[in-house]
Amino acid sequence: MDALRSLVEALEQWSYANLGQWHYVLGYSIVLVAHNWPIMLAVALCVWFGYRAYVQPSRLTVSWLLTALLLGLLYEYAKHIAVELHTAIDFLFGLEIARLNRGLHFLVGPAAIIILQLSFLGMLAQSVRLSLYARSARKRDRIIHSSVPTESS
Repeated sequence: MDALRSLVEALEQWSYANLGQWHYVLGYSIVLVAHNWPIMLAVALCVWFGYRAYVQPSRLTVSWLLTALLLGLLYEYAKHIAVELHTAIDFLFGLEIARLNRGLHFLVGPAAIIILQLSFLGMLAQSVRLSLYARSARKRDRIIHSSVPTESS
């Protein structure tokens, strides 16, 4: 065991002397992105759709913005908030009402996550539907405008 530990220490010293610290930063960045890509995607989408909703407010852009917000909320709830709520339930509801703990754990755990997932999927379907309707309306308007003869004076 000591031989393995000394080998690891020797590798770290050689790495520090010859490579510097960049590979630690690279490794940390890879792990950071690998573990948090859903929230990074949700934040990027919120910024993009928020900008589009600010520049040209419409039902379509707001629908996409809410879809991105629900994606971020769903990820954060499943990863962090539900765990904290389970801890709070165990701490706050002691022996007096311990029989309710199982139901409360179900409500803040699987039930809330399923509700958020269904809300996200519903908003995603609504956003796709509105996008398809907007595209067909643009095609229809383009056809109507190109086929209407212009009057010359």
